[in-house]
Amino acid sequence: ARPSGLQRSVAAALAAVQHGFEEEHLEPRTGYSLDLALPSSRVAVEVDGPSHFLLPDGRGVRKPNGPTLLKRRLLAAAGWRVISVPFYEWDGFATANGQQTYLERAVAPLLG
Repeated sequence: ARPSGLQRSVAAALAAVQHGFEEEHLEPRTGYSLDLALPSSRVAVEVDGPSHFLLPDGRGVRKPNGPTLLKRRLLAAAGWRVISVPFYEWDGFATANGQQTYLERAVAPLLG
């Protein structure tokens, strides 16, 4: 699958924050393709567009759908730490700086 514009945007911001992430990394134990992965640290960044979520509930909360939850669970069982970047959070940043800070805060604790 070709990476979405959303995924390309996250990948570009991530490259400015942390080197070494591979796009569309095939995870052999689960057969999943990871949007962005740092295999040496087993850290994955999944860029979750609208198709990864149920419709918002009465309070406007968007919960991940079944296939998305299954993928996260199987990757965790295979030893991956998965960071989800939901489209509605990413789209809320007005600047590249804001996007990079968001990713830095998400990724840094896992690479400590």
